Amino acid sequence: RDFYHYYSTMMEPWDGPAAILFSDGDTVGAVLDRNGLRPSRYYITDDNTLILSSEVGVLDIPAEHIVKKSRLEPGKMLLVDTAKKRIISDEECKRYYATRKP
Repeated sequence: RDFYHYYSTMMEPWDGPAAILFSDGDTVGAVLDRNGLRPSRYYITDDNTLILSSEVGVLDIPAEHIVKKSRLEPGKMLLVDTAKKRIISDEECKRYYATRKP
């Protein structure tokens, strides 16, 4: 809690509508502002393609090829490990970093 309290002083000026996408070359991620003011929806297809967009229907994908439809929730993160070809949930990401020692 102290971590979040301390960093809230730096984040509150950036508390507006924001969806931030990032990558280090192996991991691709997206995070939504804590108020959920910017929509971010994603599809996962049967060929393991992940499509993330602020609008529904950006690409014309037949419904039978969509394995999962979801959206980023306020303050949540979505990570894709491209090396291991897997999606890392918000809970798994936060648990991993919360248990590490700096």
